[in-house]
Amino acid sequence: MGRSATSSRRLKEKEDRKGLILAAAREVFFEVGIRRATVDMIAAKAEIAKGTVYLYFQTKETILAHLLLEGLDTLHEYLTNAFDESAALDGETRLRRLAAAYYDFYQLEPDYFRLMMAFDRGQFQESVSPELYELILLRSLRGLRCVADAAQQGIHEGRLRAHVEARQVAGMLWAALNGVLVITSHPLRRELVEQEVEKLYAGVLETMLSGLRQE
Repeated sequence: MGRSATSSRRLKEKEDRKGLILAAAREVFFEVGIRRATVDMIAAKAEIAKGTVYLYFQTKETILAHLLLEGLDTLHEYLTNAFDESAALDGETRLRRLAAAYYDFYQLEPDYFRLMMAFDRGQFQESVSPELYELILLRSLRGLRCVADAAQQGIHEGRLRAHVEARQVAGMLWAALNGVLVITSHPLRRELVEQEVEKLYAGVLETMLSGLRQE
């Protein structure tokens, strides 16, 4: 066997082992939660030694970061399909479709949604490499860019207020809609707002769009 073939085989084995660890981590994180999950649990689930896990991932947070990247890629698929660049849609319609896609992601991918929310807490940034953290930020910005592009289209069409920058519109919409999902994910807070999550989400979206429309 040639050196090139041996190198390719070893690379494939390494990627397979890395995939095995991530698959095990996905099960553990989703079953017991991020805080309770340990590298020991992940190693046991993958049926490998704990030291082998550390050959591929330096910390539990590094494993979490790679799963988070999976979630962000999944969310990006939802958003790009909703934006549908090839379709003849106006900007406001695209904003509505993007909001609906984010709600679908929240409902259909609850484990990835929880991972995304956990990313915002604690000392996560200090627990992963700067390169990995930067990659997460770049992947996160892709979603906001979809919303900003739809908002810019709405501004260009004269349907949304021109004095508000598209990037600001994206940030405000994300903050408002994500806030609904985070608040209503907690039983006590959901009881306090006295509205079903879908109704509250739709109401906040309509309020935001009404305020952004050009008079």
